[in-house]
Amino acid sequence: MRYKIYMLSVLLFLSKFILAQTTDVLTGYVHNEDGIPLGDATVQIGNYGTTTLSNGYFSLKNIPTGKHLLTVSAVGYTTFQDTIIKLAQENLALQIRLSKDDKVLQEVTVLGKSETQQVREQAIRAVVVDTRAVAEQPVTLSELMNRSPGIRIRQSGGLGNAIDVSINGFQGNAVQYFRDGIPLEYLGGGYGINNVPVNQLERVEVYKGVVPVSLGGDALGGAVNLVRSKNRGSSFQASYEIASFNTHIVNLSGYHSSKSKQWFAGIDAFYNYSDNDYKADVEVVDANSNLQTVTLPLFHNGYEHYFAEAYGGIRDVSWADRLQFGLALYSIDRESQHPARMTTPYGALKVYNTGVVPSAQYQKAFGKLNIDQFVSYSHINRSRVDTIKGSFDWYGNFTERNGGTPGESPRPSHSDINFSNIINRTNLAYSINERHHVEANFVYNYITRLGEDPLGFRFDGTDIDVLTKEATYSKTIAGLMWESKWLNNKLTNQLMGKFFSFNTKGINAFMANDVDLEQYKTYSNSNWGIGHALKYQLSDYDFIRASWELTNRLPRENELFGDNDTRAPNFELKPERSFNINIGYRFQKDKLTAEVGSFYRKTDGMILLVPIQPPFAQYRNLDSIRGYGFDVDLSYMLTKNLQVTTNATWQDNRMVDISEGINAWMNGTRVRNTPYFFANASVLGNFGEIFRSGDQVKAYLHWNFIREFYLNHIPRENEPKGFLGLFGQASVPITNIVPNQHLLTAGFNYFLSKRPISFGFEVKNLADAKLYDYYKIQRPGRSFHFKISYQLTKHNI
Repeated sequence: MRYKIYMLSVLLFLSKFILAQTTDVLTGYVHNEDGIPLGDATVQIGNYGTTTLSNGYFSLKNIPTGKHLLTVSAVGYTTFQDTIIKLAQENLALQIRLSKDDKVLQEVTVLGKSETQQVREQAIRAVVVDTRAVAEQPVTLSELMNRSPGIRIRQSGGLGNAIDVSINGFQGNAVQYFRDGIPLEYLGGGYGINNVPVNQLERVEVYKGVVPVSLGGDALGGAVNLVRSKNRGSSFQASYEIASFNTHIVNLSGYHSSKSKQWFAGIDAFYNYSDNDYKADVEVVDANSNLQTVTLPLFHNGYEHYFAEAYGGIRDVSWADRLQFGLALYSIDRESQHPARMTTPYGALKVYNTGVVPSAQYQKAFGKLNIDQFVSYSHINRSRVDTIKGSFDWYGNFTERNGGTPGESPRPSHSDINFSNIINRTNLAYSINERHHVEANFVYNYITRLGEDPLGFRFDGTDIDVLTKEATYSKTIAGLMWESKWLNNKLTNQLMGKFFSFNTKGINAFMANDVDLEQYKTYSNSNWGIGHALKYQLSDYDFIRASWELTNRLPRENELFGDNDTRAPNFELKPERSFNINIGYRFQKDKLTAEVGSFYRKTDGMILLVPIQPPFAQYRNLDSIRGYGFDVDLSYMLTKNLQVTTNATWQDNRMVDISEGINAWMNGTRVRNTPYFFANASVLGNFGEIFRSGDQVKAYLHWNFIREFYLNHIPRENEPKGFLGLFGQASVPITNIVPNQHLLTAGFNYFLSKRPISFGFEVKNLADAKLYDYYKIQRPGRSFHFKISYQLTKHNI
């Protein structure tokens, strides 16, 4: 707690200091002739400039006294210019409407679009989560992604707990994560969608199916790319959120560039803390030795996380467009309340994760050739501590154990494990001409694991700790893409080829295995993949696109190495292989945006965790899955102040090609622990001058629905009989069903007109419904959240 108090004190001091400075402000809104907000419009006054948010709002600070030329422009609209006179200590609030320019619109159908818009409209489909539009809301990134079509986030418990993203039914390691195109593994869990504040991102790109060559991953069915804000000039932003369950989230970012614009420095930092002591239904033994269900607060479910990254460098010099050096530090302390299912309470088991991550990045354009080189070396330390001699009940009462082994879980531990991770990413892009573009991407990753655990596994017949024998893993992923445009730029064609290779070395040892301590197991594998994407522009307002890919997913180090707990190593795993097809249509005009997408996939040799020798499990290449589905996404502006959005996803992913006779009955059954239908609906309001001139209120209501799904495979004849399985209930025991779930969230933001401060209030799970994750772990009930945000930006154009 002393660290939390210290960080809050620093934040309040900085806010007080900055608020004490003179902040002459120019704010306003940009709309079109119909009153629809224009996002990504450019607003410039003198040497200061910015772009509007999705609601049309903009803010420029520190505008000097005097006469200035104001210029506002947007793609497809006539540029607005006017002269304004700025008086001393005056804060101006403007309402600007732009007229359509049909000639300009047709000339820039492909060129001149914002980066976010280009990602949405590329040949390979991406769902773009615009975090800038909700940066002031007390919302987590996983909640935002859950509101998108085809995407489900599994998070067991409250703030900070592990995340599993499902994209069109792909989940686990089949989905990969990136930050600005760099594989996120190099940050070792210190930075991810379960902990990074939305304030520090510009957008999130979620690729469903085919993954672009530029990301350099071996994902089977999707990828998540966290894109950070691109800073220019100088800026400072901070926020503090306080919420139920003793939750505190602090975010702080600063950036400064010199007047010459040739050097820059910045820092991104955040702090997350929560007791996560929400109430849950658990089973306890009553006075008659019978199990009964009671509702009790969780008492050992806390989470604390620090992250700070400092960076600096030079740019726009003769030999480099940008050269940046960075150093990230993080620390995570997580209490463990129960195992994978809420069957047994823990009261002392804790997991620790710390990391030191230096990095360097070099970017340079040599005529038509662009080079982007990134390299990082990470030192990650992980520890699992379970040494207590006794056990807890769900009321938090401790019973001491006399004699015997320590630990309250099946595997006592006091581990100290070190991971070293080297990652190199080289990206080369060459523009042959206006119609043809070639891109190559190369990623090399090398990981070693070495540690000790006095309470952990020993080789059979010895007292030698298995962790003292080094395990290594290296992988190479290379890709080449050729993009071309045809038929007067209406047709975009992308052809991709990928190469995958990995090598691993270690000892397949756990508990009673009889192994030669000098006999390391070495395994390597190489494979190829190919993909193709097409997009055809039907008109200025709509297009169709399709893509297919035959690709591989290499085993991860945790699947190969095991976890020194109940997961045994397996250094003989082979890659998964999958064939994916995606087809979609998108329409956007005036008040309406609509998109429809569908997919088909067949995955062979899936890597799944299976029991082998109680209490141990091991990752093995076993089953195959065939699936298809569709999603629909709609957005409509009812009025200039009111917008409604809705989406729905249905998917049918089933087990196939099961050869073992005892499991043959599972052929055709749904993939377990995976929702097959979910939907979202939202109402967003944007109102100005509610309490005083120039202020703004944004109100919102979100509804999320998940259709019942199942903890285990169930016979197909026992599935609900309604249309697409959307009605009725499966004829299986209720204990095997995760029931229908409804989640309501409501909130508002209030923006002050004369200060760069905003306030946000939100109620999550408004109806206090019982919600569950994929393994029927209960999630938090109703909670209240308050957030204060401060942002000061000075652009040097």
